[in-house]
Amino acid sequence: MSVPGTIPLEIITPTRVLYKGEVQMLRAPGTLGSFQVFPRHLPFITTLEIGEIGLRLADGSERILATSGGFVEVLHGGITVLAETAEFAEEIDTRRAEEALERARRLLREKQADRSEAEQALTRAMNRLRVASRAH
Repeated sequence: MSVPGTIPLEIITPTRVLYKGEVQMLRAPGTLGSFQVFPRHLPFITTLEIGEIGLRLADGSERILATSGGFVEVLHGGITVLAETAEFAEEIDTRRAEEALERARRLLREKQADRSEAEQALTRAMNRLRVASRAH
């Protein structure tokens, strides 16, 4: 049963259930643009882009996560996020993210590298560093 003014949310990655609880609001980077979901939202399903997911928890506090894409399903009974990867800002290993950023930049300089793949890696690393910098 939901707390009044909240909606159940589950964020699932291939390796774990990252979050399960009540939220007042979810903000996410949809393929067709960023969107917000509040309690009693109309049902829909959409894809996620690389970006930042914001949560306003039941107690009014806010959390942010970095994601590399996935899907969001909004039903009357709750929200489900199936993310390729997702991690809370405070969980991000900035050293690893900086190393990934440098690897992606190096790949972009190489002529034989898959440019699209290298650009995606660069975008993911930059997103993780941006989100990590906002950790409280």
